[in-house]
This record gives sequence, C-alpha cells and structure tokens, in this order.
Amino acid sequence: MKVNLRLIFRLAVHTTISLILLFLSVSAGLFLITELLLPNEGDKQELAILINIFVVFIAFVIVYGWYIGRPIFYIIGRVNRLAEGIYVEPDKYLKIYTKNEMKLKRSYALFTELIIQLDTLANELESSKKERSRLDTMQKEWIAGISHDLKTPLTYIKGYSSMLISPQYEWNSEEKIKFASEILLKADHMEELIGDLNLSFSLDGQKLPLKMEKYDLVEFVRRIVADAVNDPRAEGFNLSFETDTPSAETMLDVKLLQRALHNLLINAILHNPVGTNIQVRIIKTTVLSIMITDDGTGISKQDIGRLFNKYYRGTTTDSQSEGTGLGMAIAHQLVLAHGGTIDVTSQINEGTTIAITLPIII
Repeated sequence: MKVNLRLIFRLAVHTTISLILLFLSVSAGLFLITELLLPNEGDKQELAILINIFVVFIAFVIVYGWYIGRPIFYIIGRVNRLAEGIYVEPDKYLKIYTKNEMKLKRSYALFTELIIQLDTLANELESSKKERSRLDTMQKEWIAGISHDLKTPLTYIKGYSSMLISPQYEWNSEEKIKFASEILLKADHMEELIGDLNLSFSLDGQKLPLKMEKYDLVEFVRRIVADAVNDPRAEGFNLSFETDTPSAETMLDVKLLQRALHNLLINAILHNPVGTNIQVRIIKTTVLSIMITDDGTGISKQDIGRLFNKYYRGTTTDSQSEGTGLGMAIAHQLVLAHGGTIDVTSQINEGTTIAITLPIII
C-alpha cells in the first residue's frame, strides 16, 4: 500500500500545534483561575487546578474531536456510499466546500488528497457503471438482432423444404433445383453467422493460434476482391483493385486474414447504396497498406467510435440487416493479431476509407 507522506506530515503538524495550544490554554487557564479565585495556596487551590485541567481538557477534546471528526465521518460515509453504489454525492454532502470559491473548508482541507482520490474513484466508478449499462443495452439489442438474422434463413429453409415435400404439387426439375439452391444459399448464410460467433469467442479467449506463412499480399488481396465481385450481394456495385507494387511479401494467416478483409468488403457493400464505387488499393512504403475506399453514405463520428465494438451493429433490429454485427470487430481483432493496425476515416455523404497496415518482410 502506498503511503501518503504529505497526509501523515499534515496530521503530525496539526496534532503538534494542537497539543501546544492545549498546553498554553491549560497553563493560562490555571494561572488566571487560581490567581483570581484562590489567591492563597492550599487544598482548595489544588482542587481548583485539577478541575480546571479536567474542564479545559474536555473542552479541547470536544472542540478538536468535532474539528477532526467531521471530515473523518464524512470520509467513512463516502466510502460506505461508494460500497452501496452511490457514486454521485447528494447536495447535502457538498457542504464541505465553500460557497464562493468551491474550495474545501478548513477542517476538510487536511484530507484534501484523500477526498480528491475519493472523487476520482467515484467518477471512474460512475463512468464504468454507465459504460456497463450501455454495453448491456447493446448486448440485448445484438442478441435480438442475432435471433432475427438466424430466424430469417431458417424461415426460408423451412418454407422451401415444405414446398418440396408437399404432395399437393409435382415440381419439375428446374423448380426443384431453384428451391435447393435457395436452401443451400440460406444454409451457407447461417454457417457464416455461426462461424462469426465461434471466431469472435475464440479471439476473446485467445484460443486461436495463427498459422503464419510467407505470402504475396498483392495476389492475396486480388483474389479476395475477385471473390467479392462475384458475390451476389455485390451486384450493382463497382469494385476495383489497384497496387503500386507488383508483389509484396508478408507473414499472414491466409484463412483468417481473408475472413477479415472479406468482412470489410462485404460491410462496405451492405451499408452503401447500389452504384457505390469501392476501390481497394495496396501501397508499399515502410509498411504494407491496404486502403478500402468507397464514395457511399459515410459514417458519423459517433458511429466510427463504436465501429469495432463487439455488439455494435450499426442498425436497429427492425431494419433489414445482414450478418451478426461482429464483422468489423472480428476484422479489427484479426488485423491486430497480425501485428497491424486498422483506422477508419469518413464523411457523411462523401464516403469512407479503411486503412490497414501490415508489417513488410525486407
């Protein structure tokens, strides 16, 4: 435990001064009372001296105890209120400050450092309480969204399966293939959702070792962009790929970094209108940079601050949404696991740029 030397010094000085004042008060009191009331020496004079000492001592104890006791009782009460979860002080407890300058009153000033530390702790606990409440709300909304997202493909699968086995109608081969394709598509979507959940929890528990290998980042990203172009959700979007270097080797986990970049590209598609231009560019300097830029709707500053939060979906559960809301959080965790960084800049109605940096192999 850290010793507060300033507080100990103040207490020592304050107690010493008080004892000196007590000694002077007792001496002066004894002298005056004995001289005025009992000028002649004797038993009565000695008794008066003892009574005087007792009265002065009791008076000192009461005055000094009240002077020192009030802030101590306040501190004990403050600790008890913190233990009960009361972090914001009621108005009646703010009387320890002067009205004009909002400084601690003289008797409380002795414990300035301790009171400041209690205020700091209270503020941190209050902020933590609000953050927990916000995360709890986001988690509930996220769970509701996940339930909605899992229920939607299940509804399609159940509906098409019921149609296929219905005895009331004989489906031709083309119709059966169409129904089976839809079932397969929805099953793949569910598999992707469950995969995001498993991956996110694995990353949280640090149970996922990276299988790092040397790889050409240019060719790697080129293939990911090609896959995104062929995704049915990318229809109507203009995806392009550019690089200022023909090759750039780095160490990466092919499967996991592919998931991260795929999540970022699909996120750019899902949250922008059809016709949006999405450019992926690789820049080689002292590091390798992957820039994903679009000219879409943009992201507000408030949303950028929450973009990589695990339970942040960026949409309400009533709106049409794809995915778990974990895509950006997973991408962020995977990039960091590769020793890289990821930053987002955006302007409303002007577009968004996601900048990823990875170490380069020299």
